[in-house]
Amino acid sequence: MTLPLVATALSNGSLRDASLDRLACLVRHWTWADEAMRRFEGELASGWEYDEDLVADHPFGSYYHWCALLSGLAEAALSHALLSPTEFEPLRRDIEAAMPGLRACREVLVSIPVSFEEHPRVVDLLRDNERIGRLKRIHQAFGYALAQEHTSRQIDLIDP
Repeated sequence: MTLPLVATALSNGSLRDASLDRLACLVRHWTWADEAMRRFEGELASGWEYDEDLVADHPFGSYYHWCALLSGLAEAALSHALLSPTEFEPLRRDIEAAMPGLRACREVLVSIPVSFEEHPRVVDLLRDNERIGRLKRIHQAFGYALAQEHTSRQIDLIDP
């Protein structure tokens, strides 16, 4: 289980003023999300059979894991100006549209429901044709922003 991202105020709405510890936490969470996304993509590529049995959802824990981690990153972007305005504005609609599903997936991982009926099933979530594309855009934008900040800091170390 991951802890919520506790943000310090970022004065210019970007990763530039984030402390090294904060940046390391963000990179760690994005890396975990990237691993979960890759596992999910592998599960989809391997093929799966949909049936009415709730056990059909079990192979897709990686989807819930990926979405739960993206939920933390998206909340940081919304609440704590994780991305600069130029990075965030193209994603705003995707993030706002994805948040209910991301939070629901996080709940699946964090809360133990009384029954299976209390959580969204992956097969139902995947029926929305735009969902995976939206999640990948959000995922890639966070990865790009973190990579850019990492590169910038490496350059600053070499050429102070």
